[in-house]
Amino acid sequence: RDLILRFQKSKKRFVSENVLIPPVSKKFEVFVHSLRDTGIGRKFSLVLVKMGDQPAVPEFILAEEMVNAYVNERRLISETLAPEFQALKGEDINFRLALLNAQKAARSDLPIILKGESGTGKEILARTIHNISPCSRGPFVDINCAAIPDTLIESELFGYEKGAFTGARGEGRKGLFEEADHGTIFLDEIGDASLSTQSKILRVLEEKKFRRVGGSKNIKVDVRIISATNKDLEKMISDGRFRDDLYYRMNTISITLPPLRDRGRDIRLLADFFLGKQTRGHQKKISFSEETLKALESYNWPGNVRELKGVVDYAVTMSEETEITPHSLPPFVFLKKSPLSTDELLSRDVISIAKRTPLLSATMKGVERNLIKLAIRKSGSKSEAIRILGISRRAFYYKLKEYNLESLFK
Repeated sequence: RDLILRFQKSKKRFVSENVLIPPVSKKFEVFVHSLRDTGIGRKFSLVLVKMGDQPAVPEFILAEEMVNAYVNERRLISETLAPEFQALKGEDINFRLALLNAQKAARSDLPIILKGESGTGKEILARTIHNISPCSRGPFVDINCAAIPDTLIESELFGYEKGAFTGARGEGRKGLFEEADHGTIFLDEIGDASLSTQSKILRVLEEKKFRRVGGSKNIKVDVRIISATNKDLEKMISDGRFRDDLYYRMNTISITLPPLRDRGRDIRLLADFFLGKQTRGHQKKISFSEETLKALESYNWPGNVRELKGVVDYAVTMSEETEITPHSLPPFVFLKKSPLSTDELLSRDVISIAKRTPLLSATMKGVERNLIKLAIRKSGSKSEAIRILGISRRAFYYKLKEYNLESLFK
């Protein structure tokens, strides 16, 4: 006979679906996942029908995603974020779930690893976790593993004794682990740490003690470790570039922050938030035009929230009106990320800016370098890149040398 299924299509309306059950001569299984909506007091189910070795009916596989979304939504309604986490702006469901997980993780002293692209807010989330954790009265010490040469990172993390090496301070020096005692140490870009450094960090995790460079005495510390990475550490493990034992110790609690391009209307919310901070104290209220907000939403944001803040600051500086129009945005915002023809590469908005001011000189050096790289990547040849940028061949080669981009053509 027919099986009548009810799916929640919206918050108020339920829809029945008729599904033909196969003849009883064929073996089939029915999987029922029941959920109760405590808000409206109704029960509804997800039903998967599986025949023999065949996969479940495709229509219901899609419905399973609806149930997952429903569960996440109910969790967001039932659980409350602390004020410290509410200060991290965003309404995207995956971002809010990451904050809920971080809030729960903060109550323990277990290692946490924060994953996500550069600029997604891993450091500020680490600080927020520390601020509501049991070790909040202790120090928060951060170190960027990618910014310190491998020859120095061991002495930075663990300190050194008097005369440990040439140039060492006469009295020796505490390391960052020692400074973070009874607090939190944040290891940013942990994927850039050498295998040797990784082994020493693992020892601290396991034994809660270490030795200074040139020292023979063990120093005990009580430190909460939060690490962060924008790399695929599991792939690095398979490539032999990251220790699996360290990964499994650090990955006790894993939290992933979604990229800005996947956060929908959070782009508008954050743009307005940064605009308010940047223009605080101005006599006139400054706002974005709808066209400008649409331009921000259509951009891919490879630098995520950090890049959005920079763009807002730039737009406020360049705008002379109370309403920020697309003309005040940096040109790269209008360059699409997908493959384009030469005619499409420069949108009408970019051309309008170029008419007022030379395209390259209208941007800061960092933006200029990125724009040149993008033109090279999209064109594939020097001549085409020169034509797109609208500069002379001599200026083009000068810029390649100035920004160390000559290797792009090797």
